Amino acid sequence: MENPIYMSAAAALGLVIALAVFFLRRNGAADAAPAKGSAFGDYGENVKLRDLFRLAALMEEKGEALYAKMELKAAKPETKRLCAWLAEQEGIHRGIIQDQIAKWRPLPPHLTEWPAFMERVKKAGFFADPPGENAAEDELAAFAIRQEIKTAEFYALFEQAFPQAWKRAHMRRLVEEEHNHEARLREAYPHIK
Repeated sequence: MENPIYMSAAAALGLVIALAVFFLRRNGAADAAPAKGSAFGDYGENVKLRDLFRLAALMEEKGEALYAKMELKAAKPETKRLCAWLAEQEGIHRGIIQDQIAKWRPLPPHLTEWPAFMERVKKAGFFADPPGENAAEDELAAFAIRQEIKTAEFYALFEQAFPQAWKRAHMRRLVEEEHNHEARLREAYPHIK
């Protein structure tokens, strides 16, 4: 009679171990640090992949809001459509990033590291504040072009910092899409250098 109890206990223990390994592996990627010598190392000793994804989601959210604002200010109907499409694209990018974050164990940002990290990325231009509410359409467009360039640069840094193939592939696609957004904005606003 004791044998089935031991077998059940052993099976339960095996299941617990398997689940623990699964969840540790699953969350290990979120806590991965940038590769030695990568540019992300300049943003803090304790920067984790999770932090970079949080920042990327915030960047895409800001981009979405910027394009919605530009849509309202755009004088030409084709530019309005472009801005609406760009806002939608930024929302799609944010969704891709948030889907990845959702796969990881939820952890809040580090209380002291996150503000310092955000200050560094702002100085690098990755998370700049948009022009004010009364900004003209061209001022918003110039800012949007600069931000598309900086966002593409940010995503390109992932390739050196986190060299796993699937991360490179996703980030490479985002880099190309951000360059495409820049090109479309330059077509709509050829007078902006």
